[in-house]
Amino acid sequence: MPRPTKSVRAPPRAIYVFATTVLVSDRKRSVRWYTRQLGLEVVQDLGHWVTVGRKGSTGLLHLCEAGEIGEELSPGNQGITLHVQGDFAAHCANLRRNGIRFDQPVTKRPWGMYARISDPDGNVLTLNPDE
Repeated sequence: MPRPTKSVRAPPRAIYVFATTVLVSDRKRSVRWYTRQLGLEVVQDLGHWVTVGRKGSTGLLHLCEAGEIGEELSPGNQGITLHVQGDFAAHCANLRRNGIRFDQPVTKRPWGMYARISDPDGNVLTLNPDE
């Protein structure tokens, strides 16, 4: 005889993604890269805690200086995806002119388009059009 299943309640909607940590070697240099070259904004700057993204949005990047917390840099694909509004290919071309290094140029796949870039510490970020 099958056991009765318990009803599972949905958790409250009080949880959301605030920030993802990106380990960097030099916070000031990284802030300059993420803001001046990539075009994000400093959302919060408490000295040791700096987040970049878009003011009024969630899903921020916390630029954490690895040495301050006793961690080692682990560059590579961190699984971070950024959406690009507007003409994706044109924006990627502008980023390249602005000194952004592309590990994967704009690529079209059956499921859509993407590109991959690296920050100064080798952290890989995937760019997708915001469709």
